[in-house]
Amino acid sequence: MKKIIITCLSIICIAIIIIIYQVRKPKNQLNLIIWSSYMPQSLLDDYEKKTGTHVNMTTFSSPDEMIAKVRAVSPGTYDLVVAPGNDVEILKKVGLLDKLDKNEIPNSKNYAKDWLGFPYDKNNDYSLPYLGSYLALAYNQKKVSPISNYSDLLKSKFKNSAVVVSDARAVIDSSLINSGLDVNQLNTKNLETATHFLTALRPNIKALDSDSPHTLLANGEASVGLIYNAEITMAKSTNKNIVGVYPNSGIDLQVDNFMKFKNAKGGKNVEKFINYVENAKVFSSVVKEYPYLNPNEAAWSYLPKTWKTDPMRNLTSQQLKKAQMPLDIGIKTRVLDKMWKNFVNQ
Repeated sequence: MKKIIITCLSIICIAIIIIIYQVRKPKNQLNLIIWSSYMPQSLLDDYEKKTGTHVNMTTFSSPDEMIAKVRAVSPGTYDLVVAPGNDVEILKKVGLLDKLDKNEIPNSKNYAKDWLGFPYDKNNDYSLPYLGSYLALAYNQKKVSPISNYSDLLKSKFKNSAVVVSDARAVIDSSLINSGLDVNQLNTKNLETATHFLTALRPNIKALDSDSPHTLLANGEASVGLIYNAEITMAKSTNKNIVGVYPNSGIDLQVDNFMKFKNAKGGKNVEKFINYVENAKVFSSVVKEYPYLNPNEAAWSYLPKTWKTDPMRNLTSQQLKKAQMPLDIGIKTRVLDKMWKNFVNQ
C-alpha cells in the first residue's frame, strides 16, 4: 500500500511539473541562428518582455557551420538567420529562403539608402542588413610610421610584426583589391597575383588569428595588422596608440543580413523581430555593444557624433560605392581553400 501511495504521489508531482512548464513556456517562439557574440542578450530579453515572444538563439562560428546546421535539421526548425551577403545567394539558390514582408517592417525606413540594393539581393526581397564589416589596416603609431595601403604590409621592416585575421576569402580579396582587381573574377592571372601577394606577406605575419586579433595589437606584440574594423576599435579602447586606416585601394565590404527561412514556424514573428531590432534606439544598443559598421541611419541620433566620422565605425557614401563585395563563387571556393592552406603552411 505504501508503494502505491508513493507511486501515485510521484505521478502527481511529475504532472504538476509538466503543467507548470506548459504554463510558463512562452506561447510564441522564434528560432534564430546567428554568429556567436553578435546579438545582445539584453535585447532578446527586452523583446520577450514587450512582445511575449521568446527568441531561441543558436550560434555559429563560420558560414559553413551555419549551412551545415541548417541542412542537418528539418525545414522550419529555424525561422531566421543572420549571415553574410553571399549566403543570401547560396540559401536562395537551394530554395531555403522566403521573401520578407516589408509591410511588416516599417522600421526598414531607418536604413541609409547606401546600405540597400546590394548585388546579392538588389531589391532586398530576401534580406535586410544587420551590421557591416571590412578588413582595415592598423598600426601602432608609437612603434612604426603610418601605413595607408595593403602593399605597405609587405615591407621587410614589418617582418614577424603583423597580426592578420584568419579569414581566407577576406585576405585573398584584399590582395586582389591591392592590385585593382575584381574580387569575384577568379581567373588564373588574378589568382597568380593574389598568390604573389600572400607569398610576400607570409614572413611578416606574427599571428593568424580570428578569435581575438585585437589583443596582439593592444598589448604591443604586433605593430601592424590586417583585421576587421571592429577589432581595431576594440584595440584602440585599451591602447590609444593604435590607429585604424581605411585602405587607399578600397575594401572588401561584408554585410551580415537578416533572412527568413521557408516554412518558418515563427511566421510573421520574423518580420516583427527585425522591425524591433531596427528601431533606432534599440539598434543603437547593438552598435554600442558590437562596434561594427552601422547601416541604420536613424540610430545615429542615439550614438556619439564622433563615431559617424570614424572610418572604423562608419563609411561615407563614396567609400561604400567604391567598396567591392564578395559574392557566391561556387566551386572556385575550393581553389581559394587550397591557396589558403598553402599560405598558412608556408
